[in-house]
Amino acid sequence: MKRKFIHIAAIFALASGLSSCSGILDGIYDDAQPDSTFEEGFHGTESATFTLRLDATSYDNWIYINLADRSIERMPIPSTLTGRWDGRSALVYQIVEGDRYTELDYIPTDTQAEPAHWDFAIHHFDVKTNGAEVAETPWSDLGNVDKSAIASLDFKADEWNDHQVITDLREMMGFKIGYQNSKVNPALTRWVTMDFSTPPPVYSATGRVYIMRLPSGELAALKMRSYMSETGTKGFLTIDITYPL
Repeated sequence: MKRKFIHIAAIFALASGLSSCSGILDGIYDDAQPDSTFEEGFHGTESATFTLRLDATSYDNWIYINLADRSIERMPIPSTLTGRWDGRSALVYQIVEGDRYTELDYIPTDTQAEPAHWDFAIHHFDVKTNGAEVAETPWSDLGNVDKSAIASLDFKADEWNDHQVITDLREMMGFKIGYQNSKVNPALTRWVTMDFSTPPPVYSATGRVYIMRLPSGELAALKMRSYMSETGTKGFLTIDITYPL
């Protein structure tokens, strides 16, 4: 499909809009209210099975997680191109009609920044990895993982996608949505899905355990226990993890 590059003035307007995107989108998307009871971070790390809690309500950053040192770091999604283009990083506006996506605008941006060391990253419900592979399992509890069956699972590597990582929902009711062109893991990103066929979106969660195979060969098991806060705001994630498995 022919890419349409918008006028430079429009790019600056978009950049200004994205800088305050979180507040705008939270009201439109899932009425995100602050939750003072939600304690972000790693909990129960005295054992190999612990819990990670993240405030992933914002649509304008990636949250990078390092399992080995239990660290969390946020990196903003680029909205402009300030240097040499890498040929693929972009913001893409699509008209979404069921499972059909029609490209409207394609805006080249800087490359997404990443920490020096990380294992996987989360954007709202989207997930990408640092060279890992992930498989969905038939189990719904970390305690039921059958290690002898892991080798037969269908592991998937990250893939580039132009209609997964949402950055702009201001025209969602008109089926126009902005996305970041980014790699995502097609298996792990399934743990929470959103149906946009009749906005506002309908959420669903698989409730499955996912096995992440790191480049080192180490394994981690992850289960999305909840994708909302105690007050019902979507995007507050509670993830149970066993690492190393």
